[in-house]
Amino acid sequence: MVELRPLRSGEPREVAGYRLLGRLGDGGQGSVFLGRDAGGGHAAVKVLHPRLLGDERATRRFLRESTTAAKVAGARTARIYGSGLAEGRPYIVSEFIDGPSLHDLVLDGGPLTGGELDRLAAGTITALTAIHGAGIVHRDFKPSNVLMGQDGPRVIDFGIAKDLDVSTTASSVVGTPGYMSPEQIAGESATAASDVFSWAATIGFAATGEPLFGRDSIPAVMNRILHAEPDLREVPEPLRAVLAACLAKEPQARPSADDVLARLLGRTAPRGHARGHVREHVREHVRGHVGGHVRGRARPGAGEVREAPSGGRPVTRRRWAAAGVGVLVVVGVVAGALWRNAGLPSGGGDGGQAGAFGVELGPEFGPEPGAQVAAMAIGHHKGAPVVVYAERAGNSIEVWDPRAGEPLDRLANAGPTPVRSLLLVPVGGRQTAVWTGTDGAVRRWRIGDARPGTWHAVCPSEARLAPGQWRKQPAVVIGCRDGRVVTLDLASNRVVASTRAAAGPVTALAWDEAGGKVLVGTGRGLVGAAGGLLGEGKGEVRSVAAFGDGHAAVTTGRSTAVYDLASGAFVRGFSTGAAGAGVTAAGGRRMIAGGGDGVTVWNADRGERLGGLAPGRKVTALAVGDGLLVAATGGRLQAWSLSPTS
Repeated sequence: MVELRPLRSGEPREVAGYRLLGRLGDGGQGSVFLGRDAGGGHAAVKVLHPRLLGDERATRRFLRESTTAAKVAGARTARIYGSGLAEGRPYIVSEFIDGPSLHDLVLDGGPLTGGELDRLAAGTITALTAIHGAGIVHRDFKPSNVLMGQDGPRVIDFGIAKDLDVSTTASSVVGTPGYMSPEQIAGESATAASDVFSWAATIGFAATGEPLFGRDSIPAVMNRILHAEPDLREVPEPLRAVLAACLAKEPQARPSADDVLARLLGRTAPRGHARGHVREHVREHVRGHVGGHVRGRARPGAGEVREAPSGGRPVTRRRWAAAGVGVLVVVGVVAGALWRNAGLPSGGGDGGQAGAFGVELGPEFGPEPGAQVAAMAIGHHKGAPVVVYAERAGNSIEVWDPRAGEPLDRLANAGPTPVRSLLLVPVGGRQTAVWTGTDGAVRRWRIGDARPGTWHAVCPSEARLAPGQWRKQPAVVIGCRDGRVVTLDLASNRVVASTRAAAGPVTALAWDEAGGKVLVGTGRGLVGAAGGLLGEGKGEVRSVAAFGDGHAAVTTGRSTAVYDLASGAFVRGFSTGAAGAGVTAAGGRRMIAGGGDGVTVWNADRGERLGGLAPGRKVTALAVGDGLLVAATGGRLQAWSLSPTS
């Protein structure tokens, strides 16, 4: 059963003979609608986003998905019925798979076991052999791109797929961080071996119910992909050994998709051997054994479409690439001394040599013009990016889709005092907002719940928050004005640690994955490894971001400096502006973004200015992470992707 969002003004009503019944969802390139033809048959109709109309490169990429997917003649993928232009707007019509994604299935029902897991593994690797056999690399194999149809799993979304003989360079890194291969993270070429790694990470998620490389910060996840071995103890043999081989750090050490398929069927299949009979065997193995999805999970009204009511709502290179995908939120205007004679790249939005940078994700959204945003955070909810914010004058928390510019959820009462520090942390597979107000209490709310969860009186007054870890579980570290740093384990909802880390107020903090400790900023500098202060004399630390490799970015006043935490050595500085700074990574580049008069984005390793956003507009709040940037200008919010388009 599929629940549809009703059509809105401006959305098409009919495309290529299909009457559109409602919207199924959104992707980076287009919106997907459910269509019905004159005979009552259903199809998925994908239409290019209006904001991309007129962009010839975006149109070519969009229609290339149809051509690419049509090349795949094997089972376990969604069939393409056609593509073209409808009133000047590109569209693709494909087979409608009536079923949840693997991501949602596991999230709702827990990990798969026994025969259902075996059939999932066999079915999806069969799809991958067909994809690779057609000379294509998928590049974004992940749980949300596997749909659990009545006849078994189907692999979808060829929007970023490319022919195997087309080079994928560092200027076009794509994928989803938790399921990307090490070479994709490093900005190297994505190959069929990259898909095999992503397939293994996807099956590992299905078998354990958790992403193999964790759910916490993006830098931590990517650092584990590059350097840590996943815990496969919950995966039964012989599947465990197959996944372990596929998760080798070096692509040449991984088996091919055909080799994996042969191993899953208990057969040997030397490289280069024709394996068409093996693929056909597994199609019969999967077909007819996964009805009603897996584990016999009930699917009431299978085949029925429910229409919602109209009111429904190698190594150094890789290490640095992974380190820069942190999430840092900075708000407000704080006066501070500019570094002088330090060779800082200048900020200022539209100044400098580089031109515009980034791609708008959608329209302006959020508060009414003139409102002040007190806190913002970035995360993912049900596989899509979300922005969560609180206004300075109120005590509500708003959740918005930055691509559609539409509200997703709202917590009307976030507590007795205004929100001042806000995070989004995945807890038990659900995105959870964690915040503190001027009373120092720490509160939490799972997006989608009707009311907030339990709260803790931690600090006597306003506090600072940062995502952290406690025994490999999600946690929040809290900095108090009395110098204490408190760790709240979100899994058990208990305060598990408290220490006096500074003589004065804690003004900023961050979790350092590499050192397994909290970085503490004060009014005089960042507390260093030997107890000294980094950036002493520069003013109050407004924000800090750990890169996960022994380096951190520290913002004081209008400037941001990168330090080597072990030696305390200054590496590089940036003049980031009054609205503060944030650190992220995309396209194989680690970036620092600063806001003030517009937004400026730099290459953090080279110090060169990449470009500007929102030129000539005063930026009062900034949030960056996962290749995404959101800025508040005049009260309204605007989001951009910093990932290069291919």
